[in-house]
Amino acid sequence: MPAWADAPTTPTDAATWLNSVAQATHQLTYQGVFVYQSQNIMAISHVSHLIDNNGEISRLDALSGPPHAYLRIGSSVYCSFQNKPSGDIEHRPHHSFFPEILPYPNTHLNDFYQVRSLGHAKIADHDCEGVLLIPRDAYRYGYALWADSTSHVLLRLIKLDAHGQTASQLTFTQIDIGHAPTRAQLSTDFNDKLPVKQSDKETEPKADWQITSPPSGFHRVTETVMTLPDHAQPITHLVYTDGLATVSLFIERQTQPNTFHQQGLVQQGLVQQGQMLLYTRPMGQYQVTAVGTVPLATLVLMADNLTPIERK
Repeated sequence: MPAWADAPTTPTDAATWLNSVAQATHQLTYQGVFVYQSQNIMAISHVSHLIDNNGEISRLDALSGPPHAYLRIGSSVYCSFQNKPSGDIEHRPHHSFFPEILPYPNTHLNDFYQVRSLGHAKIADHDCEGVLLIPRDAYRYGYALWADSTSHVLLRLIKLDAHGQTASQLTFTQIDIGHAPTRAQLSTDFNDKLPVKQSDKETEPKADWQITSPPSGFHRVTETVMTLPDHAQPITHLVYTDGLATVSLFIERQTQPNTFHQQGLVQQGLVQQGQMLLYTRPMGQYQVTAVGTVPLATLVLMADNLTPIERK
């Protein structure tokens, strides 16, 4: 029996609660340390989020693993990897990080997830309210969310597997709501690189691909084209989401499709890396790879219904 089977009844206004959590995450100032855990993987990060007269700015610093940081200003995210010889800053649009998870406004999550109360709990010395999101179909997994009872800032996000058990979680171990470094302090190590112009390595062209029948609730949020050093052809990257679950599709043209097929280098298959699934299939002269922490049926449906857009 799934772990959520005995959860209490649905909150009277789940949509309002989810929107208040999404809104607080983006409109309040805070800073803290959170931990990501999945199977044998653990990563620790520090996040700062500031609202001032110039708008919204947030910074994420890795406290474990190779030193790197992300700076988000509005809708643009800049990535600093200190172990690169050049100290380059990479620009990555359409990227968010914990606790900026929920879309706002999220008017459709209730259509695809049942919402049940999980009561109260103590997280990082804060009284929290929790809700359980139970998928209404087989194309997504469930989630458990816990938010501060007063400010509604999201403090814990648990992704569930097909059996309702914990697959991964993000949890604050310390958070100070209402305080954060100044904008100048958050921009340290990024100042001499701002503004960063979007390079020709990653562009946002007019859409060339579409999924004719995506799973209910999933919609495209971005399409980019990337040029990678070890790939002969540009790679198109599509991102689809239902507001929580996310799927990436990578489309690469093969220069010698017949040779690739003969050698078995382009084939239909499935690879699992922890909770992440990768489904690959050939499509004419292209190789399509769908990636996500979603059920296999979701990846197969998206990859098999991907088609190029014919232009007149």
